[in-house]
Amino acid sequence: MADIKLSGYKAAATSIAWTSGQALDSLTDNETTDASDAIDNGTNLYALCDVELVLASAAFTGTDCRVEVFLLPSVDGTNYVDWDGNTASPGNTIYNYRVGSIAVTAATAAFRGSLRDIKLYNGLQKFAFRSRANVTLAGSGNTAKYRPHQLQN
Repeated sequence: MADIKLSGYKAAATSIAWTSGQALDSLTDNETTDASDAIDNGTNLYALCDVELVLASAAFTGTDCRVEVFLLPSVDGTNYVDWDGNTASPGNTIYNYRVGSIAVTAATAAFRGSLRDIKLYNGLQKFAFRSRANVTLAGSGNTAKYRPHQLQN
């Protein structure tokens, strides 16, 4: 029987970008970002990725302080699932695409956290986020990156 091992990272960390629309900067409490620019996994077919979230200093409060992470697929390679972006009242269907959340330290400080082992889709996908940080995020300095990896035998 073969041993299953971690592959190590397969590429450098890549910024999750928004060419237009609401990104992480100035995201209000409960608000969702718009869907990010597309990420194409159709050639490399990476199985997993880690996401790193960096938030500029803000007065994060509450025991439930977090940022939710979503991954939106394009099954046909052209169209994406419906996403309630740039709203503080998204519909319940957004939770079909939630891949996890990153708990944020309740303090007035900058924050760096990660979400590990997110299963990637074949082909095209987009990231989105929802702030549950109990505060409006800073107007600049908030970033997210992903870094792919997989299993090997």
